[in-house]
Amino acid sequence: MDPEDNDLKERLQKRFQQLPQVVQNAITSADVEQHLRKMAETQKLHLDQWETLENEVMLTLYGFQPAEDLEKNIKSEVGVSDEVAKSLAEDVSKIVFQPIREELERQLEHPDAKAVEVSGVETARTQMLAGEAAKSAAPPVLPATPPAEPVTGTVVRAPVSEAYKAGEPSTTRKSVEDDPYREPPA
Repeated sequence: MDPEDNDLKERLQKRFQQLPQVVQNAITSADVEQHLRKMAETQKLHLDQWETLENEVMLTLYGFQPAEDLEKNIKSEVGVSDEVAKSLAEDVSKIVFQPIREELERQLEHPDAKAVEVSGVETARTQMLAGEAAKSAAPPVLPATPPAEPVTGTVVRAPVSEAYKAGEPSTTRKSVEDDPYREPPA
């Protein structure tokens, strides 16, 4: 193994440990790589250009290069035009750096910090993962339509036909006047 590689790994490891937890999470997250890959596909970058772009972003995340120089570094290192470099730098700033910045502001209780946007599904997931705490708490009362009043009346039956005789088929009856299920013969 090359001694320069060991030196670089040690420098990166030292620097990683000095970074805030939010930045460490961003570096180790697969989200950054996925976002950069999508940007590379959108801009039709080759594999080597995409890898160089990822290296430039990581060097900026580690703090080895200033974020202000990202556009210039992308242009010179990745080998793209001014407008592509500007577009990539803006996308990286929006997709990678802005969420990190917002999380740092929340942690530092900055007055301009935005609240974390959490969906209902994510809230439910968090509650489910909380386990026993969520089980011991009473479920929230949700607004709903009140239940219907119970039925208190009785069913009234129609009077039994005088022509009806138990056990006798209705076809043999001579009188079908008050039989609701038979029509008189025509």
